[in-house]
Amino acid sequence: MHRHDRQILASMVLLSVFFLFAVCASHSGTFNPRLRRTLQQTMPDSAAEVAAEYIRLTDAQEAKRTSETPQELTAVVEQPEETKQPDGEEEPAALQQEEVVEAQAAPQDTTTPAAAVSELSKEEMEVNAHITKLHSDMCSAEWANADPLPYDSCDPNAPVNAVSLFGGLTNALKMILLGGVKSWEENRCFFVDESVSHLNKPDQHGVRHGFLHKYMEPIGLDLDHPIVKKAREENRIVKRDWSEFWNDLSARRAYGHISKLPSLGFQEIEGHNLKRNLIRRMWRPHNKYRQASCHAMEETHGLKPAEYMAFSVRRGDKGEEKFAFTELSEYIDEAEKQLHRFQSYSTTGEVPTIFVATDDCTVMPEFRQMRPNWNFVSECDVEENSKAAAQNGFALRDFKNWGDDAEDAHFTKFFTEIYAMTMSRVFIGVGYTNVSWWVYFLRPFRHSFILLDKPKGAPDSRMFDFW
Repeated sequence: MHRHDRQILASMVLLSVFFLFAVCASHSGTFNPRLRRTLQQTMPDSAAEVAAEYIRLTDAQEAKRTSETPQELTAVVEQPEETKQPDGEEEPAALQQEEVVEAQAAPQDTTTPAAAVSELSKEEMEVNAHITKLHSDMCSAEWANADPLPYDSCDPNAPVNAVSLFGGLTNALKMILLGGVKSWEENRCFFVDESVSHLNKPDQHGVRHGFLHKYMEPIGLDLDHPIVKKAREENRIVKRDWSEFWNDLSARRAYGHISKLPSLGFQEIEGHNLKRNLIRRMWRPHNKYRQASCHAMEETHGLKPAEYMAFSVRRGDKGEEKFAFTELSEYIDEAEKQLHRFQSYSTTGEVPTIFVATDDCTVMPEFRQMRPNWNFVSECDVEENSKAAAQNGFALRDFKNWGDDAEDAHFTKFFTEIYAMTMSRVFIGVGYTNVSWWVYFLRPFRHSFILLDKPKGAPDSRMFDFW
């Protein structure tokens, strides 16, 4: 058989497999993007062209079928770490239309026309004002403009939900936030169940003393609250699984989904606006960690709100979860595309400082070798952090071996990274870590939030609309 004939036969076989998967996917209403990329990458060009056309048609049909829900919600997103899974603040007026603000502009040089710089500056100044305000609120002693949530606003005689502390910190907090929303929707109170959490490791006597209270204000009702005690006595405690808050888009409060939560004062509220409204009201770090984070940003790293770029590089146990690490060169390439957003670059050619948040400090010399004239800063460079746990990749299974000092240093570093990523003008990261989810909702708008692992050619919203 000639080589050409063998290619044709191989293409036919691959296309048969492709259409089999496509038919199955069409019945479920989605086409898995990971499968899509795999098929396109493994097919000969001729077969890939046919596949691409079929995908285009099925996408169009699916978009029409689901016209009442946001489009592009089939992105690959991170699942909770402890389980193996198969493969609001309003935006500034100038930023409310994503199509306008998220166009992927090509790198610009210092010869940008003055009129373009002036027009850009108006938009970026608006961004600057909102991020500067958020910085002021998050660095204030009173955690300004984020009133505590009414955890006792529920029917005291209804079942009480036990929402588990599950996975790493940002994954756990994400599920607690969604579990809390579900509880308010049901007019139920809830408490956080830390009894079997990896984060709540037992001491040498096997006693667990709790985790969240060490780093933040209480979330949910206290275990000794009268409503919880009475529900326990009357066998009205209901243990809720994370999948109830994540597997369904409406329970996840994905983009465009409307929730009615009168107990929180929302007759109707869109899903992303809801999470932006609640996230800082729920996550309230103790003042010690807030002030340490703000001091590190300003004094240690010299970061001014909205005047720098942030990279988020997650490695560690994500490799074990079968996620392919994004090449560091992709961060550099994307950063060069975003330099035009900075007035200093548009006027003088000065590249802004880049803050690198990472669980693997070995990436720092690699970045500096790629761009020796750029200013990269990181918590990895802080001498005091040398005793922090997970400097060469976070793995949840190792948490039980951390000493108290190493744990405290780790979360002090981590909170500083959360702050710095949130206050950056441009965020560049990946969608396979819950850190990106958390930072996305802490930021006051969808602007300048870039995910490198999105499907090729797709907008960033292809992923975060699904969050």
